Amino acid sequence: MGGLILFVVLLFSIALQSTVLAEISLFGVTPDLILVITVCYGLLHGPVKGLFFGLLGGFLLDLTGGGILGLHTLIKAVLGYGAGFLEKTVFKDNILVPALALVVATFIQGVISLLILITFDWQGRFFTHFVYTVLPLSIYHPLLTVPVYYGVLKLTGHNHRGLGRGGMEF
Repeated sequence: MGGLILFVVLLFSIALQSTVLAEISLFGVTPDLILVITVCYGLLHGPVKGLFFGLLGGFLLDLTGGGILGLHTLIKAVLGYGAGFLEKTVFKDNILVPALALVVATFIQGVISLLILITFDWQGRFFTHFVYTVLPLSIYHPLLTVPVYYGVLKLTGHNHRGLGRGGMEF
């Protein structure tokens, strides 16, 4: 995916996340579309590209939102890099892999966010945050996986059918 296309996709995703998805939030939460795209991109392109995608997406998200500057950058970079480690071992045409990866990534993001926020003297409750934010997002994010994953496949030129023997890319 070219750099300009990548940048446009991220800007469009941030705009979509902060407008349309914020208005149709399920379970009282707004999904983190940048997280969903970062994990999908990392799964398809490996740890280095996942890291840079997460860095750029997280940085743009930090610039457009409030809160601690760098929080999204750090978390998205770590999760993009981590998802990229699965690139060579996943079946690219099995939608369950990115869906499960997003459940795990959502929980990891919740833990890292809480640890950083607690460091900055956040007064929220751990259990409440997980029940009312992380748990609903872990249901919401996999629902977004289908359109996002196949969109990333299409944009990056991957053919999700016949990627190699048994659906794996070698």
